[in-house]
Amino acid sequence: MKTSPSLTRHDGSPLRVLVVDDEPNIAELVRMALRYEGWEVDVAHNGTKAVATAKTNRPDAVVLDMMLPDIDGMETLRRLRGHLP
Repeated sequence: MKTSPSLTRHDGSPLRVLVVDDEPNIAELVRMALRYEGWEVDVAHNGTKAVATAKTNRPDAVVLDMMLPDIDGMETLRRLRGHLP
């Protein structure tokens, strides 16, 4: 039987991913797939919400749509990098 590696941080807390997509159906499909693989998943539907969520929840990874309704994906990425280690 194949066992998948544990998706945890060094302190034992689960790895977190932030999914950013303005299409709710796409965001939900990605969220479900990642949760199935063991990730803790947060979802944001625009860049502003993504930055606010990242400040609070400190994701280990981000799945980022480039075409967002408020600020584009590249600007969202710049802002995220400014708030994450």
